[in-house]
Amino acid sequence: MCAGIGKRLRPLTIRYPKALLPVGGRPMVFHVLDALCAVGVRRFLVNLHAHPAVLRRELRAYGRRHRVRFMFLYEKKLLDTGGALRNAAEHLIEPFWLVNCDFFPAGFSFAAMARAHAAKKAIVTLAIRPMSRGEPFTPVGLDRRGRIIRVSGVFGAGGRDHVFLGVHRIDPAALAHLSFKKIFPIFSGLYRNLFQTGRSIHAFVCRPAFTFDLGTLEGYYSANFEFIPP
Repeated sequence: MCAGIGKRLRPLTIRYPKALLPVGGRPMVFHVLDALCAVGVRRFLVNLHAHPAVLRRELRAYGRRHRVRFMFLYEKKLLDTGGALRNAAEHLIEPFWLVNCDFFPAGFSFAAMARAHAAKKAIVTLAIRPMSRGEPFTPVGLDRRGRIIRVSGVFGAGGRDHVFLGVHRIDPAALAHLSFKKIFPIFSGLYRNLFQTGRSIHAFVCRPAFTFDLGTLEGYYSANFEFIPP
């Protein structure tokens, strides 16, 4: 997911795409790509909106260096995560990753999450971590069987509070439950529909080494102080 305008990161994103802002001396999205390449991903579908030309250039260069392929879907108007997924649906014919460009994968195992998803024969698995008191995130509720039964303000009730990390593992069968709207959030336009039809939304619970919110100036600067390149 690289289409966001990075509003909370202004002024850094006025003339430069959020996905390419450096963390530890490298564009933040490269950390995600490195981790996915390490588990065998070789094809990437990237949505674009803000600063598309520079993103295409840098990602194509990454592709040449690492021998991976990119397909780009330009959004003239931002479609939100659910709308972006609907826009890409025809290309998604096997289980796939959906990852926010500002997810920082230090200490996170895509391989372990993929194994958990396959073992449960899940239609959707979301990466989450325990929520600490006072954190400013929308909580998701986890039941004792490892299923997400609540997203505050969207669907469900109960469960212990956790934080969604911006990583989804999705089976193509889930796409039949997408909203028919053009622009919509994935939680209300897909996951609520799955929940209401009795499909389980599984969780991969982890405790990542770092929990910086790279989508905010405070989190972005904190991450860079932590990861000063040699």
